[in-house]
Amino acid sequence: MSDEMNETPREPETVEPAAPAAPVEPVGEPAPSSIAVMLGLLTSPAETFRKIDGKGGWACLAPFIILIVFGMVSGMVFTHRVNMEEFIRQQMLKGPHASEMSEAQIDQGVQMGTKFAKMATYAGFVMITIKYLLVAVVLWLVVLAFGDTITFPDTFRVVCWSQLPNILFTILAIVVLFVRDPMTLDPKNLVMSNLGAILGEERLGKAGYAFFSDLDVFTLWLLWLYTRGLAAFAKAKVGKMAAVTFGLFAILVLGHTAFAAIF
Repeated sequence: MSDEMNETPREPETVEPAAPAAPVEPVGEPAPSSIAVMLGLLTSPAETFRKIDGKGGWACLAPFIILIVFGMVSGMVFTHRVNMEEFIRQQMLKGPHASEMSEAQIDQGVQMGTKFAKMATYAGFVMITIKYLLVAVVLWLVVLAFGDTITFPDTFRVVCWSQLPNILFTILAIVVLFVRDPMTLDPKNLVMSNLGAILGEERLGKAGYAFFSDLDVFTLWLLWLYTRGLAAFAKAKVGKMAAVTFGLFAILVLGHTAFAAIF
């Protein structure tokens, strides 16, 4: 018993605290498919652009490639269904300087126009690419000038994804070329989607026709998609981006109208 009394008490064992668990990084939402994005742009463009914000890659080229393919198809359908020489001759005779041209000059213009029309059909992808690269550059620079931050690749993605209205317009144009006689169509207004096409140049005059033709339903829809896309990618207010896109468009419309009025 004395041994038990003389025994020194044991110190309690210290338990080392467990190492904190490594934080689990949240898994980001995967980028939606190209088809899902294009369908989303039909119903909820703002939410769809937010979903693809920050998700790079080449998926944005899908609508761009579709637009090029349908654009080339519409050009081939037009050139194969129309007597191009006769069509270009009619267009030249409607021009403001037709009375000042000799028959030889008209014939020369018809030959050059026919060759250009055939070349333009197969080189359409080059012209479309250059066009939308220029659109992306202008939008990018103007957004930066307004004090917001966006990269050129993101601006080009917005431009590409926003081409849905042009895709639908081109599909309708192909249908119209098969349904109606192409010789009776205005190449500048294949689809009756603006007041210029509905009322006609005879009623509106050249300036009015140019103005109301520019205010096309598909064009306004395209500008709205540009607005929502730039606002999402630049983290900017929608009203501010609307001022960018519709402001630039207003300058083009006024310039086109003035040119038509003068010439």
